[in-house]
Amino acid sequence: MSTATGLPESIEGVQIIGIDCAAQPKDFGLACGRVRDGGLEIVEVTKLPSADNRFDCLSKRVRDWIAGHDLPDRPTRTLLALDAPLGWPIQMTSALRNHQAGTPLGRRSDERGDEANPGNRLFRRHTDRFIAAKFPGAPLDIGADRIARVARSALELLGRVGDTEGEPSAPPLFWESGHLDQLGAIEVYPRLTLRHLTGSAQKQELHYKGSKQVRNRRKIVERLRKTVGLDQTDLPSKTTKTGATDYDHDCIDAVLCVLDGLHFLLGKSVGPEHPDASEWLGQRTNGPTAAIVADIKTSEGWIWFHEE
Repeated sequence: MSTATGLPESIEGVQIIGIDCAAQPKDFGLACGRVRDGGLEIVEVTKLPSADNRFDCLSKRVRDWIAGHDLPDRPTRTLLALDAPLGWPIQMTSALRNHQAGTPLGRRSDERGDEANPGNRLFRRHTDRFIAAKFPGAPLDIGADRIARVARSALELLGRVGDTEGEPSAPPLFWESGHLDQLGAIEVYPRLTLRHLTGSAQKQELHYKGSKQVRNRRKIVERLRKTVGLDQTDLPSKTTKTGATDYDHDCIDAVLCVLDGLHFLLGKSVGPEHPDASEWLGQRTNGPTAAIVADIKTSEGWIWFHEE
């Protein structure tokens, strides 16, 4: 991947806040990046202290960045890039709306196409199934995995970030790269960004979480340092028993989210109206693609990932 330099004037001054979401506020990874002088610079990477494990502390940190506190100039446009589902599968919400205990969930399984597992349509969004069809390693099923707790926390943060006079008012989700107006959000998936960054689809190259993956985390940080304006000394870290530097994987993911946000701003991300996605949706849905895209935008959300 080429370094994030020579960026267009149209996104000069834009702030990108990468948010690696978690069930608990203290486990969120946060990274703030700014486009300056035609390049992407990571301004700060952080996590909350355990003592501040509250959503008001988490949202204050993000809102301070949005307001430009501790920065020489206030950013006028900010993109939030969150690693968490921001909606639920249409079929699941429809099935649960009038469900009664002991009765089947929705219509019978049809087992068509990629639906060898009939539960996929119930528990996975269109974007999850699309990514699973293109890449190894599908996103977690929001309707069946603990990722639902992470999604709930992400949505609470968004509500608090857009809070006005005590009333939750989440920033809008963006669907076109050219429509960045003040503040908005997108959903991203750092695993795919890492796949692109390393140029490898090998599982061992992409496995960087856990106590035994210190070397892989260091390699990823080195690649990020060469890609964006990232000062390794400002990245939260600790020293292992062997004396090696170990970096926090949540913070690594947050920086990857910033990079995802940059790809979106540059128009290099795949959205639901991308030709590949549109074709896939048309092959696997009964109704008009435009209607499905409308449902995705209002109900399910979409994972924006780098176009290869």
